Amino acid sequence: MVSKIDSIHKKLFIFLSIITSALYYMSDIYTELSSQIYILFFLVSIIGLPHGFFDFSIGKILFKKYYNLWSLYFIATYLLIFIIYFISWLFIPGLSLLFFLFLAAYHFGFEDYNYLSNGEEEYFNVSIFIKGLIIVFTPILFHFEDINYLFQLLIGYKIPGIEFTLLQKLMFVILSLFHILFEKEKKYLYKLEGIICFCNFIFLPPLLSFILYFCFMHSIRHFIESIYISNLLPQRFTIKSFITIITLSSLIFSFISISFIHNVYLISMNEAIIKFIFITLACLTLPHMIFNMWPYKK
Repeated sequence: MVSKIDSIHKKLFIFLSIITSALYYMSDIYTELSSQIYILFFLVSIIGLPHGFFDFSIGKILFKKYYNLWSLYFIATYLLIFIIYFISWLFIPGLSLLFFLFLAAYHFGFEDYNYLSNGEEEYFNVSIFIKGLIIVFTPILFHFEDINYLFQLLIGYKIPGIEFTLLQKLMFVILSLFHILFEKEKKYLYKLEGIICFCNFIFLPPLLSFILYFCFMHSIRHFIESIYISNLLPQRFTIKSFITIITLSSLIFSFISISFIHNVYLISMNEAIIKFIFITLACLTLPHMIFNMWPYKK
């Protein structure tokens, strides 16, 4: 059943990527940055952020020795990690951004490499770092000006540009495609999905390629694994009821947060959304990664 769901997901991701690319190049639907930002906000709120709610189930397992107090220990630990990293964004935004890029690269590489591994994860593997660097570095390499504008919104200043020659970009593409094609003994659909995802990073604006990867590949995979492999769905919920609750909770949290940022810091709604999405994701990714990599057994 899981393999069938995974196959359908891969086909849907490929189809959605093709449709998005066609709409971007054949119409002006996605050309405006504001449109991309609002689409980013909506989809991350209803798909991206909710995939972290399964961390509660992991916390219940890890802190089960505390019985009814497990949620208190879990929330306190999660918030402590979140707050420490958030404070670093306030005082050392440049280093915090750099740390986030490496953190995201490892997290995405780890999750992609160990997808559907049935509990036999590898934590340190060259392929993990290569996969992660391809995901994070490709948009920077091919869309540096757009990425630098987003970095400026996040940390308050521009990063000096680094010029890459056409030959360097070509070599990067060849090596990346070689890795995608020969990294693992996988079916053609896995390879095709990887190639399509890589092409998204090259040919689509950074926000659109991030939406496709983070929401429709990374997050959906986490839903599939959490529900059908790790059995992290809380027992008192059905799949439909749980997803409905976490989606609504995430939407409410997102709207309250951007309204607060927009009104308190007197910045534009676009800037408020970018700061909320990426700084929140950065601060949540650290505890999310720690809990999901922690060896736990039901």
